[in-house]
Parts: sequence; C-alpha cells; structure tokens
Amino acid sequence: MATHLVIGDPHCTPKASNERFLWAGRVAADYKVSHVICMGDFCSMDSLSSYDRGKKSFEGRRYQKDMDCSHEALSLFNKGLGNHKPKKIMLHGNHEDRIDRFVEDNPELEGSVSIDDLQFKKYGWEEVRYKNIKVVNGVHYSHHLPSGIMGSAISGENIARSILTKHKVSATVGHSHLLDYAVSTLPNGKKLHALSAGCYLNHKEHFARDTQHMWWSGLVIKREVTDGNYNMELINTKTIRREYGKR
Repeated sequence: MATHLVIGDPHCTPKASNERFLWAGRVAADYKVSHVICMGDFCSMDSLSSYDRGKKSFEGRRYQKDMDCSHEALSLFNKGLGNHKPKKIMLHGNHEDRIDRFVEDNPELEGSVSIDDLQFKKYGWEEVRYKNIKVVNGVHYSHHLPSGIMGSAISGENIARSILTKHKVSATVGHSHLLDYAVSTLPNGKKLHALSAGCYLNHKEHFARDTQHMWWSGLVIKREVTDGNYNMELINTKTIRREYGKR
C-alpha cells in the first residue's frame, strides 16, 4: 500500500537556512514513502510581495535570491532522498502565484519572469497549478479548498471539519499553517479524513506578526493510503532536527 509524506507550506527564504529540506529528504527515505506531496508555498517569493513593498522590511530582497534559494532547497531534498525515488508532487500555493500575478500586472516582463524559473520539474516534481486538486490514492490534495461560491479559502479553528461538511471527500490542505484533523464515517462504513497539514518551518516568518505560536511545524506520514483512508503519524520539526539533522 501507498505511504505519503506530506510537507506543509515550507516557505524557503534567503533569510533562513535550508537544512530542513535535507532532513525531510532523509525522513522520506527512512520511511520508504511512495509519494511526497508538498502542499504549496514551497518558496515565499518575498521579492514579489505586495504586503510590505515600499517598507523598510522590503529592503534587500531580490528575485534571483528567491530563485537560488528554491533551487538549493530542492537540491538538498533530493540529496536527503539518496537512492530512494518516490513520486514527488508539488502543489503551487498563493506564494508561487505571486509570480503569475506579477507578470499579469507587468505584461512587458512576460517571458523574462516565469513560475518555471523555480525549476520544480528539473528536480523531478510533478506540478499542480494553484487552486487545482490532485487526487492521490483517494485523497484530494490542494493548497486550500473554497468555502463557498466566492472561492475564499476555508479557514478558522475547525478547518478539517469544515472540509468534511462542505466537500464530503478525504482531503488535505495547507495554507493556514494550522494543524487540524477530523474524520467522519459514511453510512456504508467508509472513512473520510480531512487534514490541515500545518507548515514546515525552522525560522520566524515576518508576516506572522504575533500568530506563529499557533502554527504547527513538522511533517505528516500517512501509511496504508487507499481509497482516501489512512493511518497518520505526526513528526514535529524539533524531533526531525534531533533525529535527522546530525547524520
């Protein structure tokens, strides 16, 4: 049966070490996972942020630095994998989508700036465009899922229960950086699992303000994944650093 490694939003950034990607590759190899699914926002792309453009905090950011950081993180993950070759799936998040939005606002740069600059395919990842869904062994993976017809992301303290109520499928999302899990049983006995997979950080994010203490950082292992059902194990970042950071 399939085993999935789920990587919540890792937000690689030039301001922080990428060593956690090496550790994650080692985890994938150690658990002999069949699939690796990154939930999006692999790269923060702070050079294209509209959130704090023009402010002091924006000084020194460069598009090429973001690209170099992404390539290093991808390379370190593959190094951690060693000879293990799982199927790797990269969901695009709203931070990758910053590139497409930037080109949309600056059409004269089309062809010079592209989401392909992140080079996910070069490092062996299948890409899933922002807001699209990838179904793997019956689990619906997307950076986030819509809460209604306006398309805004399901959010709040009970994301997982809301996913089951609104979408009625086994699904896993990223985006919020919160850890939340819920399961329901259909009349025929089938289990539906909903998971908000937290994030995978080893640094303080500038946009977090005073909320980062609410986030969960780590990796999720799903074992015996079939028809949307699975057994789950959580490994927090501190444990990963301790067990996989000194090899």
